[in-house]
Amino acid sequence: MNVRITKADESRLSACHEVFLDSALYDHYFSQEGRLDKQLSTAISRGELWIALTSQDEVAGCMWIEPTGFFGAFPYLALLGVKKSFRGAGIGHVLLETFIGVSRSLGYKKCSLLVSHFNPRAKNLYQSLGFKKVGYVPDCILPGIHENIMVKDL
Repeated sequence: MNVRITKADESRLSACHEVFLDSALYDHYFSQEGRLDKQLSTAISRGELWIALTSQDEVAGCMWIEPTGFFGAFPYLALLGVKKSFRGAGIGHVLLETFIGVSRSLGYKKCSLLVSHFNPRAKNLYQSLGFKKVGYVPDCILPGIHENIMVKDL
């Protein structure tokens, strides 16, 4: 699918929220009222939230890139989601390619992300783009949710 990647502003907050509805990520991390919107607003205010827009100007996906989020060493993909009606259409791939490109353009030699144990489909996508598992953290952010640390050499 052909999409345009751009940075989000506050006018897109609601549309970005909708991206995560009907997802395991939402169910595990964001079902608490206001938690997702707080994170999205923080990313927008920092100029770090990117969105994939369709030709009809619909938000099909979004991602939060923290430029020095991995211990200040290299970029970290803090959040990635694709709206249910667009899943399987290559939006996640396009967003990840953008993340990799932004990381390179900032002069970094690596980029990183976490992927939850309950999300093998996302882990497979990341691996297909060259991300390698370098660690595993049980109960990383919330009890019962384990995270794979993945890094890509650029």
